[in-house]
Amino acid sequence: MSQPWLTCSLLFAAFWTFVGAHGTRAALRARRSLGRLGVRGVRTRGEVANSARRVGTSYHPPQIRYQAPPPGHPTAPATHTYRQVPLNTDSPNALYRGTPVILRYDPQDPRRAVVVRTAKAYSPTANLVWCVCCVAFGVGVAAFSLM
Repeated sequence: MSQPWLTCSLLFAAFWTFVGAHGTRAALRARRSLGRLGVRGVRTRGEVANSARRVGTSYHPPQIRYQAPPPGHPTAPATHTYRQVPLNTDSPNALYRGTPVILRYDPQDPRRAVVVRTAKAYSPTANLVWCVCCVAFGVGVAAFSLM
């Protein structure tokens, strides 16, 4: 092997391409879960009231607690507290009890909500941009190495 740098740079490029592709897939899944609401929704903060748990053969999805207007009154102040199962319980966010979350709810029916992200995580859009940049970087390194 007369050019060990070529092997190293191609392995480096393959690593970043793999990391970017894996992250892009997860970010697209998170963005698709936001589409389950069907409307843009109103953004608010809440917290996870109960973690997902299994009792015998029954599965209980996580519940989130947040404040929004009462149903049927979208212009009223957000004083009603909801404790609901989000529409995207399969989201990649770790929904453990007490975790602060950013969510969106339907203004016409505030009981319908989706978790956008946890308070300490990137938004799905920012995560998608970073992962696409990693893929482009990996492909660019590979192309530059082969020139």
